[in-house]
Amino acid sequence: MKEPAGQMPDAILFDLDNTLCTFTDAKHAACTAVIRYLAAGNPEDLFQYFLRPVRGFEDSLHIHDYLKDRGVFTPELADHAVKLFEETKIAHVTPYPGVIQAIITLYEKSIPMAIVTDASTGQAKKRLDRCGLADYFRVLITPDITGKRKPDHTPFLHAIRELKIQEDDIWLVGDSIRREMIPGNELGYTTVHARYGDWIGDSLNEKPVHVIDRFSDLLPLLGIVG
Repeated sequence: MKEPAGQMPDAILFDLDNTLCTFTDAKHAACTAVIRYLAAGNPEDLFQYFLRPVRGFEDSLHIHDYLKDRGVFTPELADHAVKLFEETKIAHVTPYPGVIQAIITLYEKSIPMAIVTDASTGQAKKRLDRCGLADYFRVLITPDITGKRKPDHTPFLHAIRELKIQEDDIWLVGDSIRREMIPGNELGYTTVHARYGDWIGDSLNEKPVHVIDRFSDLLPLLGIVG
């Protein structure tokens, strides 16, 4: 692995969910709330519906499908279940320990920072607001904007263009080997794997430049102490 840089990068690109804030845990909590409301079923079964390739990871129609498959679907029930799911999910989204102070430190050092996420713009803004992070990022890149999802290079390159910087020393921080570390390495970025948020744990041979087990470990890698 590289030694601490000793100088500030030209920019840092951050994933959002499971990197800056808890998200998978929030979805599990939302699934539990829906199952309790229905008084039947299993939260893990509902969560598995969101992992299907037939829809996006946040598509509320997964809940509709779950209700239909169990023969209990009505429009009214589905509307209430979706609303409960979304309210519970956002209520359980929280920044990981050390995130807010570390982001403030980087912001005060005038390092250009962007969010590159596969969440929709509306969902991403809600989570950034919920975590108190919205004011620290110059750029927010979502599939709504680029028409592409990670690991496609397009979202990362679009973020660099929006930041209006040269692509000399770019750091990329994310929890996914497949969606962030592989494309980051291909683009020549300094990749930082947020292992604490990697709930999938892809068994891939790709090696990031750095690995962190808590967010605050990012600062020493940048030569920032204290």
